Amino acid sequence: MYWRQVLALSLQGRSTGRTPSQASSSPYAMVGATGPSPLRRVGRTGFEQSFSGWEPKKLWMQRPDGTFEECAYTDGFSSRADGRALVAQDLDGDGDQELLMLNRARPRLQLFVNEGAVGHALEVRLRATGGDREASTATVRVRTAAGTRAFPVLLARGYVSAVDPTVHVGLGPEEQAEVEVTWRPGVTESFGVLAAGRRWSLTEGGSKDSTPFTPRAPRPRHPKLPLELEQVGGTKDGRPAAVQLFASWCKPCREEVPLLSRLAQEGRWQVRGLAAHPPEQVRAEAAKLSITYPVESLSEEVAEPLSVGGQLALPTVLLYDATGRLARVVRGGESLEAALAEVDSP
Repeated sequence: MYWRQVLALSLQGRSTGRTPSQASSSPYAMVGATGPSPLRRVGRTGFEQSFSGWEPKKLWMQRPDGTFEECAYTDGFSSRADGRALVAQDLDGDGDQELLMLNRARPRLQLFVNEGAVGHALEVRLRATGGDREASTATVRVRTAAGTRAFPVLLARGYVSAVDPTVHVGLGPEEQAEVEVTWRPGVTESFGVLAAGRRWSLTEGGSKDSTPFTPRAPRPRHPKLPLELEQVGGTKDGRPAAVQLFASWCKPCREEVPLLSRLAQEGRWQVRGLAAHPPEQVRAEAAKLSITYPVESLSEEVAEPLSVGGQLALPTVLLYDATGRLARVVRGGESLEAALAEVDSP
């Protein structure tokens, strides 16, 4: 799957965005390359201070063997805002779930839409005839060839997060599943085999009804993470590569230049620079930092997928291994020297 942020909204009315390149959630935000620079500085307020040090979010994907893999960055969900509540729900009715996150400060709301490939799924909404009508103590059990899974009906999840009691069940390649409901201790009822691709309403006593998911709307094409050296203008030659994203006003970028220059002179590494300035200004801006290795303008295709919550963090250095595959993304505050040693180790 791949999560793309489609909304970043400040409830104070300070910033509203529809794409990552338009959101203003940080001291530096990407804007269109119509002015002197594709970066602009935005005003700072107390709300822009992070309680967690701009720590990126985590997201885990379950592997077929039952173990989990952390995938927030590669799947587009590594927002650095101070999240306070998260809701996973199918907001557009197409059968896959969106993620809506409420943050402590701006952007107060972030909406992430799943644009990746999806398998089959079904949703279940329960109506009890005894006790709580929302069936908040019920458990839905789903059986497929892969085994049985249990889903408790929840009205709240996480920190101050109320959620819709609908149970969303991903089925992968399966086109149907056997469903039974334990309404409360001692009261269990089978609803037989239910087809995927539908939203089911199950009522205690055996009644069931369903409506199909809305056909998934065509997703717009979005830039991909520069996982290969060729995506940032490099050429594979058997050496690791360091690609510096820089701007002339970025003091930490200046501090990286001597180390990167030495690597370029030694010849064991390819070293390139991508400047957050229009093409006609690249050489002059690079000269201000005493950069001697090859440089070119940073394209929006490279910058946008690296921008978290609309923020392109500088300094950033992309490290590629000898095969030309992205090995590390080194951002400000991390040790570039240690990361270089890690990638260059046998």
